[in-house]
Formats: sequence, structure tokens, C-alpha cells
Amino acid sequence: MSFTGILVFRKQLSYYKISTMNIKFIKTIKKNLSLNFKYTGAFISLKSSLFVLLVLTLSITGDSYAQSQKTELEEIFAIFSEEEIVVSALKRPRTVSKSPAIMSVITARQIKQMGFRTLSDVLEIVPGFDVHMDTNGEKEFIVRGVFDDESSKVKVLIDGHSINEPGSGGASFNFYDLVVENIKRVEIIRGPGSALYGQNAFLAVVNVITKDTEDIDGFQVTSSGGSFETQNYNILFGKEYKDLKISGFFDYLDTEGFSKKIEQDIIQPPNSGSMAPGRSQNEKEKTDLNLKLSYKNLEIMGKYMKKRREGYIGFDNALNDDTEWNDTYIFGELRYKLHLMEKLNMITKAYYDQYNSDAVPTVSTPEGYVDVSTFGGLLYPDGIKAISRIKNYTVGFENQFNYNVFKGNELTLGLQYEYVHQGDIHYGTNFNPLTLLPLSSFQDFSSTLPFTRRATRHIYALYLQDEWNITKDIDLTVGVRHDRFTRFEGTTNPRFGLIWRFMEDAHLKLLFATAFRAPNFNEMFFVNNPVEIGNPNLDPEKINTFEIGLGYNFTEHIRGNINYFLNRIRDRIQLDSQPTPQYQNQGGARILGVEAELKADWGNDNYAFANYTFQDAEETRMRNRLGFVPIHKANIGVNVGFWKYANANVNTFISGPRPREDGDTRRDLPSYTLTNLTLIGKNFIDNFEIRGSVNNLFDQSYEDPAPVSTVPTDFPQQGISFRVELRYKY
Repeated sequence: MSFTGILVFRKQLSYYKISTMNIKFIKTIKKNLSLNFKYTGAFISLKSSLFVLLVLTLSITGDSYAQSQKTELEEIFAIFSEEEIVVSALKRPRTVSKSPAIMSVITARQIKQMGFRTLSDVLEIVPGFDVHMDTNGEKEFIVRGVFDDESSKVKVLIDGHSINEPGSGGASFNFYDLVVENIKRVEIIRGPGSALYGQNAFLAVVNVITKDTEDIDGFQVTSSGGSFETQNYNILFGKEYKDLKISGFFDYLDTEGFSKKIEQDIIQPPNSGSMAPGRSQNEKEKTDLNLKLSYKNLEIMGKYMKKRREGYIGFDNALNDDTEWNDTYIFGELRYKLHLMEKLNMITKAYYDQYNSDAVPTVSTPEGYVDVSTFGGLLYPDGIKAISRIKNYTVGFENQFNYNVFKGNELTLGLQYEYVHQGDIHYGTNFNPLTLLPLSSFQDFSSTLPFTRRATRHIYALYLQDEWNITKDIDLTVGVRHDRFTRFEGTTNPRFGLIWRFMEDAHLKLLFATAFRAPNFNEMFFVNNPVEIGNPNLDPEKINTFEIGLGYNFTEHIRGNINYFLNRIRDRIQLDSQPTPQYQNQGGARILGVEAELKADWGNDNYAFANYTFQDAEETRMRNRLGFVPIHKANIGVNVGFWKYANANVNTFISGPRPREDGDTRRDLPSYTLTNLTLIGKNFIDNFEIRGSVNNLFDQSYEDPAPVSTVPTDFPQQGISFRVELRYKY
């Protein structure tokens, strides 16, 4: 039977420079504020808003805006500085240039000026990163030549807390649209991170650092609206009461999403009940809350996110307007820092994560669907429908010791344990899950034929790392981590990093590391499915990576970097070619590439940047090119500050042609270019700011690739779109 409806349930299983000069931010508080600003949340006319914003931006002339050289340096973006303090590469503070990793850092200021709305927007400008949309309208992260369903080869953290869920192993399904209003900076490690972070830190580590009381004192209220009937409300707050610090945010988003004409879907033959040609569905409603509390050495973090969404095309690539599912994600973490002795510190963490997927009756095919692959055609009068529910939760503990062995030598030792459980499985359908024959009524198969198994995973880990400043110009980092899982043997992953500042204004990084991706619960425990089944005997995927990075400051204002990387992947987890495909460890891949960056900053918010990525990715067995990944891609951006009253930013993303998967006879997807424009008006009213953004300024028509045997015409992407935002601080 050609129907692949059970694949529907796979998604439901899935869950500035802080400079060395110690810069202090000046916070001006005006007492007895005469302006009584009332936040109404009402939206002004979109076109009128853009016109007013443009006039404000281009016409405000004001007095000359003088700034000292020190203030200019304070305003430079982290992406233009190698002295940004980061924590991701070593799990303790170090500057970018002294961190044994190829890194990018993007700050809140840059996020605002470039008009970014989500985490995926931020990652698109990073060398080596790309973002594609899938059949459900969700974004997936592509890193250094590897397209990975669910982005399970990228470790995503919020303030060091992992948000990869065990069902799919990834984080993009739930967090590609992570709110950016409360982001202080995003630290991106391009390369393996398993020597510190364990599973899923395979190709990259993305650590989202959120704002706290050092960044906001009071309230910030933001209201925005734009294309596709989008409305977004955000409240960000922070306050200190002696040793008690509290900060957080609330965010609400409601949007119809962009809709495109789908010419054909997977059930396009005549008289099959297909709704194609028709319009895609992309409605979304999301509530997101985040809270941080700290008292002296104790810190508590918590997050709650609830999302309701439609499928872009629909589950299993069958166009319909009834696909909907609800997801809830919760985590809490307690962290305590203890100074044991003069040279020894300890950080203890205990945490809990829970991901619930509660699907309303979901539709894989529309009413009147006829499976024409069967003799005489098999009619599903109500379409193919199902109800499913599943819960995944993780309880974990980590203890990290930092010891100063001697001057210039830091030793890190860490222990970690996680208990991961999948359960509360409910499943009902109007068809037999094994034969796919239609049933006269809805039946509950939770006990007899569940779509996945209850499962428990225990993870034990030990990591050790030594950082040695051999001379004032040479740093050496050596580390190793061992992870042991209850269902397969342990895996050990070392790292080596040598940094040589061989001349003034230049440095060289030589890096080697290995990493692994543990098989996720979907790949291991998917059952009662004629389309694909899991394999409980899978081993982890593994990678060896060698990197060379060269950085040079050409002048006081211009800086460049060029990096070379070579990845060798083995034991890839893929579906085999049996009549009922099963996940197996088979084949490997080789990816080599070059990433180049050029950055210039002239102060007063006047800067430009450009980056280019070359990536040659192929299978090791047949030398076939890996699908969906462009060989060439680039980003170009320019920012202009009009005195202190306005700012304009233009950035352009360029993608080369994207090849198809092996066996797909469709032509490669053509190259395309996207340009975004953001204008900001500020300081003309105390504490008030207005921002307008235009995405895809020239209304470029393009598509993201659909895998073979899904949608013949790929996934059409949104054209030009607008957003206007009002922000007030008090």
C-alpha cells in the first residue's frame, strides 16, 4: 500500500562584549516621569507605520552626536570582537580568541538591529548554518553540509540547560521559533561538543544566554503586528532586592502564518480525494514564560511553553485543513555555586524536563480519500484520522569541579546522571494500524497496538578537561568525556585544542574532536507501523572532526577569519530498503569545507560584515552528494546609525543551488537571494522605540526541498512580509 499515514505520529513523538575592561552599562532613571504611557496593544496601520518610520529614520537631523572612543568600543557587536566573554566552549568564562572552538557570538543589540524574530533567524547568518522548512511548517537546522531530520545533531541550550527532547533527539521542532526579546547573546560552537556536552553535540552547540537583572532594571513592554494577521505581545522584567534577583518574560504570539498554493501533494492522482491544488495552513498560537531567581550562590530557572499549531501541508504530506496538534514543554533547574577552597569551586545542578504531545483528532488525509494503490480503490469516507498522546520527561543531576592547579592551568572535572522516560502513550484511529484497512468507528489501540513503546534510559557520564596557558602566546586544551547508556555500550569522546598567537593581531587554532549522537526513542521504539519501524539494537552515530582557524586584525576597524574543517561520519542511522523499512546503522559521510568572515566597524553603529561558506558533502560508500545542502552560501550586511535617533540595517542571504537526494530525479533547486530591511526610530521620546522590518524585501520566490516520494513540487516559502514593533521601558 502506498499510503504512509503512520508517519504522522513521528512528529508527535518528538519533544558584549562583556569586555575584559569590565564595561558598566549606565541606566538612567527619570523620576516623576510626566509621560503617562498607556500600553494598549492596539496596532497601527501597517503601511502607515512603515511610512512614518521611514520618515522618522531619514529626516531626523538633531544635534551632532558626540561619543568618546571608549563608548564607541562599548557599542561594538560581539560578532566584531574576539574579546567577547563566552562560557560555552569550556563551561567557564573565556574570550572568544582564547576558546578552543570555532565560534560565533551574536548579541541582543545585533538581534534588534537586524530585525530578527526567532532563533532560526539568528542562526541563518552564521557561517556553516542553514535553515530549511519541513512539511509541518517547522524549521530544521542544517550545519556544515549535513541535513538532519529534527536537527538531532545540534545541541541547543538555554543558559546551559539542554532542550533537546528524547523522542526525536532534536530541539528545532519546539524551539526554532524561540523568543528573542529576552536573549542577551547567542553563543554558537561550530564543531563537535560531546567532550563536554555529551549526546547530540555532534555538529554544533547553540547556547542561548538570557537577560537578567544586569541587563534590565524595571519593565520593558513590546507590542508588534504585521503580515499574516500576526500579533505578538511581550513583557520583559528584572529587579534586584539586595541579594535577591528576579527576572523573566512573558510572550504571546498569534498568527495565521503565510499560506501558499500547493499544486500537488502525495495523493494527487485523480479521484483520490486530494485537496490539491489548494492552500497551505500555517496558523500558530504560542504562550511562553521564563523565570530566573537568584539569591547569593543559589539560582533557580524555569520555563513553560505551550503551542498550538496547524500543519503547513499536513501530516504525511497530504494537504488538508484539519491537521492540528498541541505541545507543552516545561523545565526547571536548580543551580548552586560553592567556593570550597582558594583554588577549588563547585557547581551543582539538578533539573527536570517534561514534554507533552497532545494531539487532537489529526487528519493524514482529507474526507473521501481513496487509496488507488489497492485493487478497486480503498475508500476512507472520513479520511484517515487518529488521536495520540505521549509524555517524555527527564530528571538529571550534574556536579562540576573547577580547580586551579597552578597559575595558567585550570582543571575541570564533571559527573552527570540522567533518567529519561517515555510513557503515557495513548493511540486511537479509524483504521487498523497494521493493515491500514478502514474501520467503521474510532477504536482505542493504546494497549493492543500502540505506535511506540514505553521506554526508560539511564545515562551516566564523566568528563575531564585541562586548560593550560603554556606561554603568554600558546594555550593547550585537552579533554575527554565518557557516556554510558543502558541500551548500548559506552562511548568515549576526546578533544584537543591548540591556540597560538604567533604574531600581534593574529592567532591560529588547531582543533580535533570526536562526538556522537545517540539513537533517539523514535528510531529505537517505533512499532506497529507498516511504513517504518524502530530498532532497539542501534548504536550511536559517530564523527571525527579536524579544524584549523586563522584570525587576523587588518586594522583597528577591520578583522577577518578563515576556517577549514573536515568531518568524517560513520554508523549513520538510516532506514534500510526492506518492504517495511527499519532503522539501521549503515554508511558514512565525508564533509570538508571552508568558512570565511570579514567584519568592519567604524563606531557609532556603523559597521558591515560578510561571510562565505563552502561545503563539499558526500557519502563515503557511493560518493553520492548529500542532499539539500548548497555547496556555496553567503551573508552580507550593513548597518548605519543616524546619530542617536535612528538606525538602518540591510542584510542579504545568498544560497547556491541545492542538490537532490540520491535517487531523486527532479532537478536541483535553483539558487536564490533574500534581502531584509530593518529601520529603528529611538530617543525622540524618552524610553520609547519603534522598529519596522521588511523580510524578503524584493519578494523573491523560492522553495525549500521536499524529500523524495513526498510533495512533488517542494515546499513554497513566504514572499515579502512586514512587521512593526512598539517598545517602551519603565
